[in-house]
This record gives sequence, structure tokens and C-alpha cells, in this order.
Amino acid sequence: MKYVYVLTSTEKDLYYEQCLMSLFSLRHYMPQAEVIILTDNRTASTFTGKREEIKKYVSDIVAVDFPESAGNVERSRVLKTTIPEHITGDFLFIDCDTAICESLSDIEKFDYSLAAVLDGHVPLSEHKHKDYFLKREKKMHYTGTKNQGFHINSGVILYRDCEKSREFFKKWHELWEYSFRVKHDHHDQGAFNEAFYQCGFGDTQLSGEWNCQISQGGLEFLEHAKIIHYFSSEAAGKNYISYYKLADKSIQQRIKDAGEIPEDIQKMILNPKFQFTKVHLLNDKRIIPILQSPLVFTLAELKLHCPLFFAILETTIGGCRSLAKKLKGKK
Repeated sequence: MKYVYVLTSTEKDLYYEQCLMSLFSLRHYMPQAEVIILTDNRTASTFTGKREEIKKYVSDIVAVDFPESAGNVERSRVLKTTIPEHITGDFLFIDCDTAICESLSDIEKFDYSLAAVLDGHVPLSEHKHKDYFLKREKKMHYTGTKNQGFHINSGVILYRDCEKSREFFKKWHELWEYSFRVKHDHHDQGAFNEAFYQCGFGDTQLSGEWNCQISQGGLEFLEHAKIIHYFSSEAAGKNYISYYKLADKSIQQRIKDAGEIPEDIQKMILNPKFQFTKVHLLNDKRIIPILQSPLVFTLAELKLHCPLFFAILETTIGGCRSLAKKLKGKK
């Protein structure tokens, strides 16, 4: 089994540093594993100086040529959806924004031709992004997520080198090209789920510990997690407060500045199940379902940009609630 990462990065982002942390953790538990970086020619040319450390942790770097006009998002998605064209044999694909918690050798026990983990660790009916998935995929004329009743996360993929899995990747790439070129949507996961459906993989899923999505219901699987997926894309928001220390930009920036992983960060990476910052938990059945409502984000923007108006609105609504309680008490 090969272990494959797809990396496109420049010196201005932190994707290289995220990949380096994941590689460091994988190598710690699997020193003899065949680990491959699949990258593009432009990214590969930056693996010098402070970006040369990555070579210590990989068995091979496969660089694919792209026209100079291709952006990094396009390069990343093309590479991810065409892995079998560049790497032969069975492999486990792993996203860069991950921490490996133990040896992954048990993956050899699964005989699926292709498998991955539920997004959010829940069926579609319980997913907080259900409407978002369906709306986006309707735009693409995809029906896979709706018809299957679940949405798969493409951050960890088990691939067995067989005709059915090769056909899946061909279909995935074809669908992504359509969504990107025709519908101007760069996301790969909608196309992944449509290909999963069209190729008839049904319910071939890995259990949650193989892609423990800690911000999306993954705490249930944290105790036995093999791979923690912390979603660097979430941390990209300017108002985002990192819940997971290894996702913190300041940690990753320290690695960038040093050109290697400082010893204290190495210790954090090798103790990945305990790297949480202070969090505030909501446990109110009335509030949890509306946390992703546009209304909540509108209120957040009002408080940030129009604090006086927000204060007036808050006082008014508070008064109405108090009055309603009094009236209810008199009944």
C-alpha cells in the first residue's frame, strides 16, 4: 500500500507546512512506508532552502507539468482526480490538513475497491450542510448525494488498483472538469459523490476513525482515531477562532519561518488527540439547528459593522421577550 498526498503550494500559503506536519506524523508511526507526494511542476520547483525539509519524509516526489496559466486550485483538483494516471498500485490518499495518530497498516485489511468516510459522520438527513450540498449539486445537475442519502468526504480515500476504481477516477475527473469549466465551481467533493453514485459503489464506507473530522461530529471517533482531519479551509476565514491547535496559522507560520518543525510542535503533532483550544459548547436543541442559518451570520455582521444598530435590535427583542413572558405568566 502506498500513501499519497497531493500538494500544490507557493511560499505565500501554508499548505506546504500542513503537509509537512502530516508527513512527520505518518513517518513517525510508519518509517518504512512508501509515501509519495504528487505535485505540479511549479510547486516542485520551490522545494529548496526552507522548503526542502519535505524531502526527508517522502519516498518519491512525482511532479506533473501544467501550463503556466493554470492556477493552483486547478492544479490541485486535476492532480487529485487523476492520481491513478501518475501512481500505480493500491494507495491511501490523505489530505494535507491531517494528523496521523498511529500506524495505518490496518487499511490493508479492507477489501473494498474504493472507500471513504461519511462527511460529518452523519447521513444526509442529519447533516447541517444538507441544503448547501443539494443546492450546489442541483446547479451541476448531480443527483448522487440526494439519491444515496449521504455525502462522502474526499479527504481520505482507499483505492485498490482495479478496473472499477480506475473507472471511478475517470468519471470523477470528467465530472470535475464539467463543474469547473462549464459551471465555474472548483469544488471536487460534489463531483466525487456523483461519481461514487454513478459508478455504483453504494454503501462502501470506511469507519469514522479513518477520517476523524473533529469539527464535524468526529469527536465520537477521536479515542480510536487513526487520522484526524482538521479542515484548513475552515481556518481561512478572517473571523475564525481555531478550535484545534495544529490548525492555528501561527503554529504553521513558525514552521515556515524555521524551515523545519520545532521540537515543541513535534511533541504536539505526536500527541494529536489533545491539541484543543478553549471552546464554548452549545447544547440547546433550539439553537443547534439554526447555527448555519444566514440569519445568524447576518446578526454577526451587524454586531461587527453596525454595533449601535445591533444594540438597539437586541434591546428591542429582549423587551419583547420579557413582555411575552409576563403575558404568558398571567394566563
